[in-house]
Amino acid sequence: MTASRRYNKRQLKKKHLGEFQEFGFLVEAQLVGTLTLAEHNALIHQFLEEAIEANGLAFGGGYSDDFGGIVVSNKPYGKVDESHRALVQDWLSKHSKLTNVKVGELRDAWYGWG
Repeated sequence: MTASRRYNKRQLKKKHLGEFQEFGFLVEAQLVGTLTLAEHNALIHQFLEEAIEANGLAFGGGYSDDFGGIVVSNKPYGKVDESHRALVQDWLSKHSKLTNVKVGELRDAWYGWG
């Protein structure tokens, strides 16, 4: 989104710019070994409860042999910062069933993926 135009507050909110800009980050990891369906489900539920929901975040993604997705704030116009990245990276890195953990840099959640 170009900054060459001046927007009023309503337009900034609608376009998620300025004070209404939202950030997110990518997460990726590989599963260690073969997990049963119950182990897969337990892992994703534990991740969502402990690393995502407990920190006011939302996750969009999935898993098969790999695990990955996008992490954003769970609140409208909420802020995600480096502390959230560190919390998620720490949780993923400490989990024994995950390897090759990659947590991307913060980027604009609306315009930073293309």
